[in-house]
Amino acid sequence: MSLAIEAVHPFIAARIHGLDLSRPLDEAQIERIEQASGRYPVLIFPGQYIDDEQLLAFAADFGPLQTAVSYSTRPQDHRLAPMINDISNLGKDNRTFKAGDRRRMNNLTSRYWHSDASYLPLPARYSFLLSYVVPPVGGQTQFADMRAAYDELPAHLRAAVDGLRCHYDVMASRAIAGFHDFSDQEREALAPCVHGLVRVHPISGRKSLYLSSHATHVVGWPEPEGRDLLRELNEFATRPQFVYTHDWSVRDLVMWDNRTLMHRGLRHIPETDVREMHRATTLDDRTWSRRPAQRRSA
Repeated sequence: MSLAIEAVHPFIAARIHGLDLSRPLDEAQIERIEQASGRYPVLIFPGQYIDDEQLLAFAADFGPLQTAVSYSTRPQDHRLAPMINDISNLGKDNRTFKAGDRRRMNNLTSRYWHSDASYLPLPARYSFLLSYVVPPVGGQTQFADMRAAYDELPAHLRAAVDGLRCHYDVMASRAIAGFHDFSDQEREALAPCVHGLVRVHPISGRKSLYLSSHATHVVGWPEPEGRDLLRELNEFATRPQFVYTHDWSVRDLVMWDNRTLMHRGLRHIPETDVREMHRATTLDDRTWSRRPAQRRSA
């Protein structure tokens, strides 16, 4: 069966049919997926019964893999391999986190609009989230298209944001969410960084806003004015006409482009229900080049 693309949103999301991601992709398939992501930055691959190694192998065709960033789970308590982000409400004993557990509290911050790893000097390019257990009520993921938002900005605002840079600080965003007890080691590893407020996508050539809950203020502006601009842009960019909501099915694999999207997870009720997701992430390293097909096939 050949690869087929089915739009599920006019400009944000498409479902990809005809691929078994337990098998290596060929160059033509990779290129078609990458080009599709330039048009639809959310790609859904349904019914993918793959393991974490196969998830990582698929992700590695689209950028250098990121080691999972963890500041809420002690290394000895990790359930998954170091390259896999555990987007679940389960401990190593496979029981759901109790109320007040630091790991559960950290999961709450994923309900803020953000772009993955935007608080790092080298942020995320693509995220690949595979669903294992889907709660009966809630737990959707929403995606906001920053290209469409940029295009629809009033002309005076679009002119104002071009060329601006923003300060990113995960400690500040976590403090807003109620987290303050970071170690000195975590503070050093997750030091603030700066990113441009407007980006040009390398595939589509379109401009987009680059926003996230981790952006604190505009470089060179008085802090209150910068915060006010970011608030205005975030409110504008997450209007319903720019948002796609994904209702998860078991073994959906969703690939999205962090360069042109913000996303957030929605609450599931009750939170004692299991929600298990595994995520691979690639970094936006422009020096990276894809490895030869024969190495992937091997």
